[in-house]
Amino acid sequence: MSFNRFILKQQYKKVKGLGDRLELMKQQIDWKPFIPLVKSVFQDNETTGGRPHTDELVVFRSMLLQAWYGLSDPELEFQCHDRLSFRNFLGFPEHIPDFSTIWRIRDRLKEIGVDTQMWNELQRQLDVKGFVVKKGT
Repeated sequence: MSFNRFILKQQYKKVKGLGDRLELMKQQIDWKPFIPLVKSVFQDNETTGGRPHTDELVVFRSMLLQAWYGLSDPELEFQCHDRLSFRNFLGFPEHIPDFSTIWRIRDRLKEIGVDTQMWNELQRQLDVKGFVVKKGT
């Protein structure tokens, strides 16, 4: 763990103590079904010298934050860097994707119809747990 990540986690403890609803959602959702869905849009070029792709859960969780908080792509990038609760929800990644990465992946997911599968699976899980997500800040 990097020193910066350690400091952020220490600062987050105060936020968590004040009642972070995103932490509750992070713990209640089974994230495993979403990994292969997001991964389906990546072209694994690492073996031939390509750039490593963005973490699938960071991408999906970013998309959730964007939907739940009604954020534009640039605002999503800013808030993911600025808010400790968002960083925690993302898993305190070393790299937060820029807004163009998120919209390109989101567009690819739509093109192949995987976005609907993702949202349906999320809704199914929320229904089973009795959660209702309201948009807001």
